[in-house]
Amino acid sequence: MLSSLRTSRLAPLRQASSSRALSTLGIRREDPGRVWERRAPLTPDAVRQLNDISKVEVESCTRRCFPDSAYEAAGARIVPTLSPNVDVVLGIKEPRVKDVHALIGSKADKHRTWMMFSHTHKGQPYNTGLLSSFLAPTAGQTLIDHELLTAPTEKGDLQRVAAFGWYAGAVGAGEALSLLGLALLKRGIAHPFLHLPRPYTFDSLADFKKALGAAGDQIRKGTGAGSQGPIVIGLTGAGNVSTGAREMLEALGVQWVSHTELPTLKDGPVIYATQLPGSAYFQRKGDGGYDRSEYFSSPDKYTSVFADKIAPYLTCLIHGAGWSAAFPRILTNTQTDGLIRKAGGAGNQKLVAVQDVSCDIGGALEFMTKSTTIDEPSFEGPGGILIGSTDILPTELPADASGHFSKHLLPYVTRALLHADGKGFKGDQIDATLDRAQIVSEGVLQKPYEWLGNNVAAWRAAQPQAAAPAPVAPVSALASGSYTGFGAASQQRASSTIAGRGEKKRVLLLGSGLVAGPAVDVFLARPNIELVIASNNIQEANGLARGRDHVKTALLDVSDDKALGEAVSHADVVVSLLPAPMHPAVAKHCIAHGRHLVTASYVSPEMKELNDEAEKRDVLLLGECGLDPGIDSMAAMRILERVKKEGKKVTSFVSWCGGLPEPSATTVPLAYKFSWSPKAVLTAALNDAHYKIDGKVTKVAGDDLLAQHFPKVNLWPGLALEGLANRDSMPYAEKYGLPPASELKDLFRGTLRYQGFSTLLDSFRRLGLLGKNPLASPVESWQGFLAASMSQQLGATVKERDLLPAIKDVLGSKSYEEAVMALEWFSLLPPNITNPPVAAPAVPKQNTPIDLFATLLSKKLAYAPGEHDTCLLHHAFKLVPANAPVGTPEQTVTASLLCTGDEKASAMSTTVGCTLAFAALRVAEGKVAARGVRGPYERDVWEGVLTDLEEIGVDVKETWA
Repeated sequence: MLSSLRTSRLAPLRQASSSRALSTLGIRREDPGRVWERRAPLTPDAVRQLNDISKVEVESCTRRCFPDSAYEAAGARIVPTLSPNVDVVLGIKEPRVKDVHALIGSKADKHRTWMMFSHTHKGQPYNTGLLSSFLAPTAGQTLIDHELLTAPTEKGDLQRVAAFGWYAGAVGAGEALSLLGLALLKRGIAHPFLHLPRPYTFDSLADFKKALGAAGDQIRKGTGAGSQGPIVIGLTGAGNVSTGAREMLEALGVQWVSHTELPTLKDGPVIYATQLPGSAYFQRKGDGGYDRSEYFSSPDKYTSVFADKIAPYLTCLIHGAGWSAAFPRILTNTQTDGLIRKAGGAGNQKLVAVQDVSCDIGGALEFMTKSTTIDEPSFEGPGGILIGSTDILPTELPADASGHFSKHLLPYVTRALLHADGKGFKGDQIDATLDRAQIVSEGVLQKPYEWLGNNVAAWRAAQPQAAAPAPVAPVSALASGSYTGFGAASQQRASSTIAGRGEKKRVLLLGSGLVAGPAVDVFLARPNIELVIASNNIQEANGLARGRDHVKTALLDVSDDKALGEAVSHADVVVSLLPAPMHPAVAKHCIAHGRHLVTASYVSPEMKELNDEAEKRDVLLLGECGLDPGIDSMAAMRILERVKKEGKKVTSFVSWCGGLPEPSATTVPLAYKFSWSPKAVLTAALNDAHYKIDGKVTKVAGDDLLAQHFPKVNLWPGLALEGLANRDSMPYAEKYGLPPASELKDLFRGTLRYQGFSTLLDSFRRLGLLGKNPLASPVESWQGFLAASMSQQLGATVKERDLLPAIKDVLGSKSYEEAVMALEWFSLLPPNITNPPVAAPAVPKQNTPIDLFATLLSKKLAYAPGEHDTCLLHHAFKLVPANAPVGTPEQTVTASLLCTGDEKASAMSTTVGCTLAFAALRVAEGKVAARGVRGPYERDVWEGVLTDLEEIGVDVKETWA
């Protein structure tokens, strides 16, 4: 149990304050845009208890559950807006940024403590501007988050002291029952739940419970649900949310049963309910057992059997259990579709309503893809299931919820008022709780949250007409990488790095695709750069140039050799974003006209053949200046230079890199979306590989690469990653200046994907969808494309009507079901249960399977608004002293980067586009001495580019154990 903090403990605090001037508490009016937010952080009774130690201002609000007159009667002063003299500003949800600025701006140097649910401590992008408001150069601001107020239990762990979880569960149960009434009506059943008012229509919790009891009485007088069978409500979780929901179900008068009884329940005038512990639906993969301690310490050993053992018997699910990405989902999309399929199709499954009180989008219930509101409390999910996921449920019973919250919060507000001098919290348990809950203290990010400084710096730099970003508190190195948000305003961020240098230089940018935007921003931050964007998509190029100075656009078809040569001849440096096979043609024109070329692509054998000619013409053809290849090699070279200086040698080198969606955007087949060329992604999965692991050299043919993937790569907590070997790793011993491969234990470079990617894509490969030979004849539909690809792959005709049995013959029963559901989602088979959420494009004129499939995926797996990508990089070196004897303990050195895109630009476009542009600028400025065909292995390339990247927040963190 938490230590009791009753309001009677305020007496000694009042005595302690008798000798000091009264501080001022300001209770905010909640954001007027939050129409339904009627809660208050303190009740009028709580305000009355503060009269001896504080003056209280309450912003007038006619929507709040307690009227202004009640606060005025309790001794507060009702004000239209808070005065600048308030010492503690108290609210429920986060305020509008403009309201924060208005209050701080009135008295910017005053110490002031803000207490709220700020929704900033996890790096939430939409509140980065709010967090920035409390940080230097603003002085004296302290931010305490209600969610972080925790105190130790008797077991020694920390538990929240002020929360609304119980009321979220109570209201969630009521919303679930109303939702169930509507869902049953859609099945043709007018159940008493249909007439149960929603919780927000009641004045109090007591009134709501009476209504639940009346509904239960009416149900017990009826005959049941008929063809629907017994109505069964499942409840997950064991915390406050679950406790609140359970009390409401008991008020309804449900009959509680064990989950083991579910298959035996009979229909009748009764509502069954079952509390579902994790042991009911999580089981060990090996033997089906369950051990709670093992589950929480090693969740990867467990899988969910909810779809088989629980879901077929539930009518409604109230989900109140917590979840994080390291743990198995209760229901995946694949499992949900399988559940519906086994029931005979959409609308036949028993489960008709789900209330996700946790509101964890794409979380334990993968099909829960968006939140709902009190105005629009549900949406239709797979199989027609009605889903509710409202994140402000307690505000439906605002007075009761506020009273509960106020009672627990009051001691902490009181102590914050007594510490209004800003000297910090250094006393007893209450002080310790407040100290833990500080995100910002006196304008400085506290140690657990220093990493948020990167986000704030990037946000500040992206603001229109912003001055140079004000300093942010130091950012501690993260062992798992640098978490950074990026935007299209790279121009402003880059300006401090590259503004105002030298004579004018002409840069020709070939291409205007997915990664061009940040590169353009970097170039145009330089007043001495004249940029030409040449593309076969002039509208796209014009969009990049619109409203910008010293930039022109040109329509260019690079297959027009004469036009390409003309364009190259007018540039000092050419930067190519074209597909890699086109680079040799561009390079030949660069050599002919004496122009330098910079690309992000691997140096191909065709490019290497141009080395001697380029050297003779004093031309640099610089490749591999993107992310992978690019930043990976630059980061490795920086470490290896230090290794050399310290007289050590490398015994092992393992590198992983990948561009992936954020976990919340992975609820699609392949768990992947495209922030760069879809065909390049598919082609990369077919390359031959050559590497060395644990002293063993392995060669993998391209057709076997997916099948021989690495099923589990544990690099970042919470990310379920797998990996593919990335091409030929062996030459990197020479490229990086490592010892010969024969002397290394490991020499490996790999590509990261989310688990499940390789197996499913390999199924597609076996069906011919990644074929590189043209089809015998054009196809007119996507299903026709699948049939034609399979026919070519198998060497026998497969008709559209025979696709399903043919697929099963090729894949076998183990991979068949998942592949079929994915093919339906991609519109390659007629949709059966899950209607594809993204329409298929028209079938293009290409006639090669991999090109057609890439076109389809580019549409189906495009990022939706609000979805972001991530770029991950991780190097691991093992070192020993140069002359160390065998058996000498090895030193581990890592380099790690995890970057996240934002609304303005993807992480992929930033890491590739900015890297490419920074490298090109160094070439243009004459800072790179090398000539011929090169990668970024020379110090005059990698040192400057890494420095420039760090200045815009792309920072590869090193750890030297």
